[in-house]
Amino acid sequence: MSDQHVECGCDERPQPLLSTDKALTTLINAAKAISTTELLTLDKALGRVLSANICANINVPGFDNSAMDGYAIHLKEDQINTPGVRSFEITDRIPAGATGAELQPGCAARIFTGAPIPKGTNTVIMQEECEVSADGHSIETWRPLSLNENIRPMGNDIQSGNVILTKGSLLKAQDIALAASVGINALEVFSKIRVGIFFTGDELVEPGHELKPGQIYDSNRYALVAMLTNLGCDIINLGRIKDTLEDTISALDSLQTQCDLIITTGGVSVGEEDHVKPAVEKLGELNLWRIKMKPGKPLAFGQIGQSAFIGLPGNPVSAMVTFLLFARPFIKKTQGCSNYLNAHFKVAVNFDWHKAKPRREFVRVKLDQSTLPATVSQYPKQGSDVLSSMVWADGFVEIPEDSILKSGEMVNFYPFNEMIV
Repeated sequence: MSDQHVECGCDERPQPLLSTDKALTTLINAAKAISTTELLTLDKALGRVLSANICANINVPGFDNSAMDGYAIHLKEDQINTPGVRSFEITDRIPAGATGAELQPGCAARIFTGAPIPKGTNTVIMQEECEVSADGHSIETWRPLSLNENIRPMGNDIQSGNVILTKGSLLKAQDIALAASVGINALEVFSKIRVGIFFTGDELVEPGHELKPGQIYDSNRYALVAMLTNLGCDIINLGRIKDTLEDTISALDSLQTQCDLIITTGGVSVGEEDHVKPAVEKLGELNLWRIKMKPGKPLAFGQIGQSAFIGLPGNPVSAMVTFLLFARPFIKKTQGCSNYLNAHFKVAVNFDWHKAKPRREFVRVKLDQSTLPATVSQYPKQGSDVLSSMVWADGFVEIPEDSILKSGEMVNFYPFNEMIV
């Protein structure tokens, strides 16, 4: 960590900017998966992180069964793949959940989807491909029949002993259904991580109250709570505290004994009214970085007791972008997720990027998937205060440092529908 520098405001030379890749790597390396677990019934396990591999102890299906409604048939040897009309006597009827008697050569049984294949059966014919006699005692079919048509063998989906779900999986509806299909009614998951938050700034006003001159509504509070809720965190929200060093120290001290992570927005600069930085340093340690990116250059990371600390920038877009790029992967790894990095894919820009800039830029864009490759258009205002751009956009694209782009060139696209809902 030799290229990390504390921004103390007293150095004669400016501090170098840390690359986004190095900053992310440092946070990821510092993140440790939570060790506590709990056992939850399937109805309560959605969105939780699996803490151990799940193995099947049965075959699925547990017996050979019919893939459709039709007729189970015991073909005689001279009836296999032979032309002409063939007739079979119906000797049984087997609905799902029932078992039938052994089928004799040259005979058929009415069978329904999922029903066990009776002994002696060597093929199943669809009901649409045969004709039932007027008295209902036999069927005729006019096409050659092969062995093992429309029969789902035992263990076709899952075999006993298979690992069906892996540790670190974020449980989705299909995962829960798969667990149920092998008779499992509860899953061991990692406990929810506890994230403490509070907000400072005498200029901030809660929505619903009247603004006075110089005041603004607090949007970061609601963005942060929403994004943490979306990640399934338990949130301890102290709300807005008094903008003093003593109150900031008190808030941090109370949270460090309750939380796995503390997150704040703003207040980590060196101004006289920025109290978060000195408060964190009094109680723990702080690495304060200036990241080579836009929006969101300031980012703080440190430790207070047993709690990790992340300080996000104060501008609303910067706070959201840095949360998504850095805090989100840190949280997901801490939750025990095996896939904790943000997903991205290549798209073509339909705009020119004329001026090479020294910082990596994350540009809010709208995605057009009607083209091949998919293209993106940028929002006309890219300031870190333009929160409306986050509503308009489908995600952001990553424009590397010192790059000039022409329309049609490919860049990385980070979709919001993967990161925030």
